[in-house]
Amino acid sequence: MSKRVTLSTGVLRKEPGTVSAVINLANLDDKGHHVNVEVWNWSSYSNPVKLPVLIGNNTQVNFPYHLAPENLAVMYTDLTGVLFYEIRITHRKEKNIITNCFGRANNLAAQEGNTVLNHQLVKIDLD
Repeated sequence: MSKRVTLSTGVLRKEPGTVSAVINLANLDDKGHHVNVEVWNWSSYSNPVKLPVLIGNNTQVNFPYHLAPENLAVMYTDLTGVLFYEIRITHRKEKNIITNCFGRANNLAAQEGNTVLNHQLVKIDLD
């Protein structure tokens, strides 16, 4: 089994007008992979709190999530009352999983200030 990698957006300050954090996961591989997504509320500056991650019509995701081959999963978290947050994505060390994260407004528009693209995610070691 391949080694797993955890990627982080770093702690982001929520932009005004942002109501949710969105995580787009694209599996470009010809086989499925399991992924974990965590969104952490850092508003207290210490002891971050894990927030629920949703998919579809407000269904809570059970992790690890099986990301089917050549599929896109769009996950999100409500950021009501959150000032600072971080998104972490863990999966097998595969180059064929592309992840983009962004903030979303009530009108579903992406918020430029909360955008972290796949190449901007930082590898972290939690061991």
